[in-house]
Amino acid sequence: MPPSISSTITNFLHQSSPAPLQVTFATLEICSYQNEQLLHRVQRQQSRILLQQTPQKGMGEITLLDNLVFSFSFRFRLPSAPTLHEVDMRSLPRPLDQGRLYLDDEKLQLSFRIDAPDPSLRVQVTQVYRGILHLEHLQPTLCGQQR
Repeated sequence: MPPSISSTITNFLHQSSPAPLQVTFATLEICSYQNEQLLHRVQRQQSRILLQQTPQKGMGEITLLDNLVFSFSFRFRLPSAPTLHEVDMRSLPRPLDQGRLYLDDEKLQLSFRIDAPDPSLRVQVTQVYRGILHLEHLQPTLCGQQR
């Protein structure tokens, strides 16, 4: 049985190690919607995120390494308990906004909007990661890039 996603993430973020943790999930499902209509659904195998602590106390950071268009990072308030957790995604790169992170034992779910000047062109994206396959502690470097 794969480890609990919520407790793995919560336990890592409450440790004092500066090394980032690369998490490989069994599956990633990405759904995009425009005007509440499904645009696209994609399933991927072995998708990765990079999880790390931030210098700002009480905050964690996730970098999505296998996103459809581009990799990006966001920050979030640390979970207080290794169970159900739902928080806002902070420091999203433009044109992304209105991000939410939902975390439980079985999944990591991210939802955010790709903004556009014309409201009818905005796209809502939901990404659901399931089943931890592999955990790897990476070596931190001076510039924040991992090797």
